[in-house]
Amino acid sequence: MINIFIHIMTAAAFITSLRILIGPTIWDRLLGFNLLSAKLIMILVLCAILFNRNFLLDIALTYSLLGFVSTLFIARFVRDRGRI
Repeated sequence: MINIFIHIMTAAAFITSLRILIGPTIWDRLLGFNLLSAKLIMILVLCAILFNRNFLLDIALTYSLLGFVSTLFIARFVRDRGRI
């Protein structure tokens, strides 16, 4: 059952990557990046459950924090139009 969810999340991640590539505005691309990172975190958690590897949960937690912070920095950078 978990294998099916992993395959569904992988397919959804590929579809989300199209939003990153095709997105007409930078905000669509940023939303696609955020969705892709959430789907990759879900895949990591499902793999941790499937293979009984606890260190994958630590990696998923770290990746979620990095994804959140990078989304904030990119959004502020785009909002300020590159001014530092």
